[in-house]
Amino acid sequence: MKLEDHLVHPTFRDEGQKLHMHILVIARQLDLMLRRILKPHGLTPPQYNVLRILRGQQGEPIAVQSLAARMIDPSSNTSRIIDKLVEKGWTDRQVCPEDRRRADVSITPAGITVLTGLDAPVNAMLSHSLDGVDETTRTQLNGALAHVLNNTGDIIATQN
Repeated sequence: MKLEDHLVHPTFRDEGQKLHMHILVIARQLDLMLRRILKPHGLTPPQYNVLRILRGQQGEPIAVQSLAARMIDPSSNTSRIIDKLVEKGWTDRQVCPEDRRRADVSITPAGITVLTGLDAPVNAMLSHSLDGVDETTRTQLNGALAHVLNNTGDIIATQN
């Protein structure tokens, strides 16, 4: 489906505006598809993001602040997300004895089991969304989107 048909919008100011809308619509669709996969497991995308970051730590705990900085949506309430994951037994939080304001978080074996069970459906969803896009085009898109990410990061940094 063409973006114009999806948005019922026949024209765009320029290709930049069209690209911006494409990014927003695709991000929303990917988020909706991921939510459908995660919902039966009682997970939200931010919780899934936290578990993936923790799994990447390969058993090493990470400070809550460092974890929050690595999240896709750093404005998420990381402490509340971790509370929910601790309640489910998927993460463990240890308060640092030297600095009571610092807490380290790690993934539990049960959390790894949940993620492992989600790997196949999430990977299938991502693969399906890229069907028909060859490796060269994927590399080009990643390069172009890296520029967009850097430019938006620069704008956000100057606004703080």
